[in-house]
Amino acid sequence: MLIILVAFLGGVLTIASPCILPILPFVFARGSGSFRTHALPLLAGMAVAFAAVASLAAVGGAWVVTLNEGARYAAMGLLALFGLALLLPAVGDWMSRPLVALGNRLTGAASGSPRAAPLLSLGLGVGTGLLWAPCAGPILGLLLTSAALNGANVQTSLLLLSFACGAAVALAAALWLGRGMATALRRM
Repeated sequence: MLIILVAFLGGVLTIASPCILPILPFVFARGSGSFRTHALPLLAGMAVAFAAVASLAAVGGAWVVTLNEGARYAAMGLLALFGLALLLPAVGDWMSRPLVALGNRLTGAASGSPRAAPLLSLGLGVGTGLLWAPCAGPILGLLLTSAALNGANVQTSLLLLSFACGAAVALAAALWLGRGMATALRRM
């Protein structure tokens, strides 16, 4: 139980690390609406997606060595494809077309129905969690090292979820403080 509390506090302390900076714009962008329908689904989606990806990384650590050769070729292929996208704008447009269409569809759904806002926020949270998973800092490294040494299990997933919930609580506090400061500045 103590280790879960330590992981939670580590997640809270993540707010002070530079790895949180790419996530702050997403959190503050969803902070203009109500907390329950905009920010809370974002933070919940972020925490769950992060814990799922990190748990998969812990579980996959055992068989990553065998996939190394294939992954190297896949990475070289993706790198070549991204290089082509940079060199040839038509390839870049072709690659980004499905993602742009998905973004437009989500934006249209959110503006058309106020009931879609929590789902949009949840989807944005999942995307943010996937963005944040590779860069969560040294405490995450400690948790993943522990998982590698002790084997991936339910306790590892709970530790990762506790870490992510701690970070979500810290982000919610930053959102709350940011709203308070914005309100105070508007009054001035």
